[in-house]
Amino acid sequence: MVIVIVVIAAFLISMVAILYYFSKRTFARGNSVYDIAKALKDEPTLLDRISDGKNEVEAMPFERHTITSHDGLRLVGKLYRADGETNKYIICMHGYRSSNDDFTCAMGFFVSQGYNVLAISQRAHGESEGKWITFGVKERYDALSWCNYLIKTYGDDIKIVLDGMSMGATTVLMASGLDLPKNVKGVIADCGFTSPWDIVTHVAKHDMHIPKFPLLYLMLPAVKLICDFGLKKESTVNAIKRSKLPILLVHGLSDDFVPHEMSVRAYNARPENTRLISVENATHGMSFVVDEERCKKELGYFLNEVTEKGHF
Repeated sequence: MVIVIVVIAAFLISMVAILYYFSKRTFARGNSVYDIAKALKDEPTLLDRISDGKNEVEAMPFERHTITSHDGLRLVGKLYRADGETNKYIICMHGYRSSNDDFTCAMGFFVSQGYNVLAISQRAHGESEGKWITFGVKERYDALSWCNYLIKTYGDDIKIVLDGMSMGATTVLMASGLDLPKNVKGVIADCGFTSPWDIVTHVAKHDMHIPKFPLLYLMLPAVKLICDFGLKKESTVNAIKRSKLPILLVHGLSDDFVPHEMSVRAYNARPENTRLISVENATHGMSFVVDEERCKKELGYFLNEVTEKGHF
């Protein structure tokens, strides 16, 4: 009997240790998991374009802004101003364990179109505080806080568009289902995943060869206990069904990290006033770089329509 108890106790302790390890590895603040140079080693032209974009942004002046999140974290953003006076703002939210480098190629375009760009560091990234990355569940409220901050700081007549890449795309899509200020005119989401649960199970299966049962199902209460959020708490599909905002979805057809099908599901949740741009030969987050001409055309049209007409 004693041996059985010891074996059961050892098993439970091992499971707790494994769940804590996977939770910390997946959701804790950490360094970038996406090596652009490695991913584009066979695409030197694309890598050069990204490098040029990064140099362009680094040469642009910016203002540093901070806010306090709904749960007490200090969040940091950089505001890049367009030439001349404008009341139009784009809030850019980067991806998982990434940075505002996600927007290095698009940011100059946004500024040239007359938009002030607020590139924020998401919670548990960069200068922003936070221990746990919650895959959009809590970050969606940070997007709302940044919207309210811009309105309070720059006036009730400003117009805001939310833009996100990868996890940032999931964040802004989830935020679209909140009671956002009327100043928010639209949402741009590039290669977002449908929910934390969907992306965790997808990566576990395809990259780590871990089945859902039993480990991933045991992660549900573990993540709630350790990281204080639910993997199934929210999804872009449910948020979009509630949203009344115009939405532009962008996704590369060759994305093997976040499947293109996830943006298809988001689009199908509410096809009216929503557009999906599928880019041939674009891997994760590379749509703008692979087909810059098309993306500029689509983005420019969307921005003009939603800020001037409220639909597209």
